[in-house]
Amino acid sequence: MRILSYAGGLGLICLIVMIMVLGRDLLVPFVIAVVIWYLIHTLSDYFQKIKVGGKSLPSSVTFGLSLLSMLLALALLYDMINSNIADVRAAAPGYQENFAKLTLRLSAFLGTEEQVNLKQFLSQISLAPFITNIASTMVTLAGNASLILIYLLFLILEQKFFAQKLDALLRHTSYDKTVRDILEHVQEDVEKYVAIKTFTSVLTGLACYMVLYFVGVDFAEFWAFIIFLLNFIPTVGSLLAVIFPTLLSLIQFDSLSPFLIVITTLSTIQFSIGNVLEPKLMGSSLNLSPLVVMLSLALWGSIWGITGMFLSVPFTVILMIIFSQFDSTRPVAILLSQDGYVKNIPKEK
Repeated sequence: MRILSYAGGLGLICLIVMIMVLGRDLLVPFVIAVVIWYLIHTLSDYFQKIKVGGKSLPSSVTFGLSLLSMLLALALLYDMINSNIADVRAAAPGYQENFAKLTLRLSAFLGTEEQVNLKQFLSQISLAPFITNIASTMVTLAGNASLILIYLLFLILEQKFFAQKLDALLRHTSYDKTVRDILEHVQEDVEKYVAIKTFTSVLTGLACYMVLYFVGVDFAEFWAFIIFLLNFIPTVGSLLAVIFPTLLSLIQFDSLSPFLIVITTLSTIQFSIGNVLEPKLMGSSLNLSPLVVMLSLALWGSIWGITGMFLSVPFTVILMIIFSQFDSTRPVAILLSQDGYVKNIPKEK
């Protein structure tokens, strides 16, 4: 009987994954809208902590402020993407020319015997298609903005009925308190993760922007924003956040000094904030195994691409919290944790 139960559970998981893959084009904009809606409410909670005359602002006012703040941020993002796309594409040929000069110097440094083969190999590398692909990805994201905003509008219109629906579902059930405690636990952990990660990502982006600006790297504000976003992707994001601007500094300038400055300072910033400051702020609240974080990054990335990478940690935290509350799935939660300890919410008697 247990075998049939496990087989049914495995089949359900496979069905869910298949739906997520096949319905990616519809589900990803909706999930992004849900994330924005959640961020609006999180920001509204922080606005409510602001005291005016010793009193907190009304929830309607704080929600309006957070909504305006989020829409303003999205508008600035959309404008920045559109304004930088043409400039990046226009600069691509110049970067290609500098890259060709760099290969000549490198081949000369290695000696005449290796010069021809090295030139032939490096001449096959074209930067223009790579830069164009990045730009196209940004255009696609901006193109989905209208669909995301439609989803967001309907979520805002429906939100006043969420609590009423939850009460209707859980009323007079034996698991009412347990479900509410699980939801509260998920809310606390995800909100803490988002708040700390946003703070450290903003700090990293600003510090990297100052370095890139003073060195003179092109599109410093664009790369600072990319660094801010990439820091939400565990491990791999921090690495890419250093590689992209560093490569640009290598092909933009004729000397190696800017390249050395950029790679040294950006690596120091990433290490200091990501490996020293962030763990101190985060503490052991998430308690996720680093190996599990990498596996979830690969899994969600294969299902939903870049969006899945951004959401891999929150999704895994939610799954671990839910799994820890049931005896049959508690071993899975223990495997997902870093030290084997998972919180168990007391069940109703």
